[in-house]
Amino acid sequence: MMKKILKVLLALVGLVLLSFAGLIIYFKFFYSSEPSAESYYVENLPLNNDKFSDDFHEITHIVRDNYSLYEAKHLNIDSLCDSFSARVGHISTSKEYGELLQEFFASLKVGHSFVYLKEYSAGSFPVYINDSVFINSPNEIMTEAGLKDKDRVIAVNGEPIARWMDRNEKYVSASTPLNRRLYTAANIFRSLSDTVRDYTVCRGNDTILVKLTLLTKDKLPSAEIVKTSGKVLNDSIGYIVINTMMDGVLESFSADFNKVRNLPYLIVDIRNNEGGNSGNGRELCKYFIHSEQLHCIDNKVMTPSDNAYHGKVLLLISPITFSAAESFAIDMKESGNVILIGEPTAGDTGNHPKTFKTSNGICFRIPTASPSVSPNGFPLEGVGVTPDYYVSQTVYDYFNDKDTQLDFAIDFLKNK
Repeated sequence: MMKKILKVLLALVGLVLLSFAGLIIYFKFFYSSEPSAESYYVENLPLNNDKFSDDFHEITHIVRDNYSLYEAKHLNIDSLCDSFSARVGHISTSKEYGELLQEFFASLKVGHSFVYLKEYSAGSFPVYINDSVFINSPNEIMTEAGLKDKDRVIAVNGEPIARWMDRNEKYVSASTPLNRRLYTAANIFRSLSDTVRDYTVCRGNDTILVKLTLLTKDKLPSAEIVKTSGKVLNDSIGYIVINTMMDGVLESFSADFNKVRNLPYLIVDIRNNEGGNSGNGRELCKYFIHSEQLHCIDNKVMTPSDNAYHGKVLLLISPITFSAAESFAIDMKESGNVILIGEPTAGDTGNHPKTFKTSNGICFRIPTASPSVSPNGFPLEGVGVTPDYYVSQTVYDYFNDKDTQLDFAIDFLKNK
């Protein structure tokens, strides 16, 4: 009798486990919370102009229901959506619709709010110093067009650079004015629709007009990101650059860290790090903390690595430092072991950004988590991480191939 009861019980347990596994499979494959993001050039949008109003109505409905930061941004979300909806009825081209979408998502005032649209580009990021824009390490596309390193751009298509940037800021998604201005400067070499632009540049005492072709991504020179690099600056100072928080950075960092881990001083550089996976940032932080602390994003306990660094650490930051790199900077600062040098970060760790897709195929991304703060009370969106020493690159040093911020960090350590 007992054997029969046991068999029945085992059969019931098996059915429960099988049902549970079935539910997991169902939710994994049939209840995915995020669609795959598709991106288009504006001339290839997957809808005709007679669908613009319906598509935008769908977008505003999703934004109203899911965008989590509009109150913190002091936005009247209904009024904002209505004002843009009224404008949609007056546009007729896909270029106009693409620009309106860019402007709308930029008006949400957060870096993780944007529409997925492809751009024509020169594949280069300029240097922006004191409201001046300089060509920086031009690729072959730019050099073949006649541009040279450190040319100062003074006009785009004949429009003075300051006026061009003032007019185009409204299309740039950002959480802080400093980050918005920087990426407006970067957009000088990117466009939704322009495939050719004229640039007026200053080179010494000469003023030169250059016509530059902007290309699709697949035709640009390959520019693979070097995840990390490390070297010994002198007998006591090591230097590690972390350029991304994407997958693979942990393995790359480990190899570079071993080159410098026994030196008494270490400079960590995340000035050009636009983020990736915050979990990678959390794991990297374990190399620099001296005691347990909570990760600013998910409050998971971070325990120092077995080979954690115990010397003096300086962290270089900039307005490009964004998303998972920003949360890394917050954790590093709140450890109490790190001195930050440079300029304030971009001011946005993410707030659980999520991708949405309209029935017409337009994809966009917005934050969905409520405003929150780090364990020490620092806002996770809207305010850049402030350096302990505010140091900006100077034009004089730039033209003399000197890194003002790195030199400051080295001198700081030498004088300790």
